[in-house]
Amino acid sequence: MVTVSSHSKSRLPASKRGGFNAESAVIQLVPELDPVSDTDATHYDARVADVLSPSDRLPFYGMCVLEVGTVVEIKSTMAVSGSNQRRGRFHLRRTQHEHLVEQAGVYLFAVCEPTPTRDLIAAKIVPATTIGGLVESWIDTDDRPPFSKIAWSRIFKPSEVER
Repeated sequence: MVTVSSHSKSRLPASKRGGFNAESAVIQLVPELDPVSDTDATHYDARVADVLSPSDRLPFYGMCVLEVGTVVEIKSTMAVSGSNQRRGRFHLRRTQHEHLVEQAGVYLFAVCEPTPTRDLIAAKIVPATTIGGLVESWIDTDDRPPFSKIAWSRIFKPSEVER
């Protein structure tokens, strides 16, 4: 997990601060995960420290168990965003995704309340290899590495989020 001083954190864009809040909430929700620092791992946020099985609070898609050492990238989005209140989107970076696939890693997707605290509404673990099929294209820009956006409704059923 990224360690950022409270002073530095207050200068980050709201979306980054919200991401840190959601990541912290997920780590607290799932004690089988050990956070990692950005200096230890640039392509993922945590490793499985104790065998992790699906549960009502954390369902899995396409797998039955996560073994110790599995790398986990935590991606979060708000249930709704913007003035038109459209469904939030997960932002995936291509190099990060490729690394997760090579490492047989997983994404832990979290949908959060659209508030500064980013209270969790729903979470799900999905293998990185499965997510590749949802990426329609990678967006290349001059100011950031290639990325893709995936609406939470491509990973969660609306009934899992819109309660």
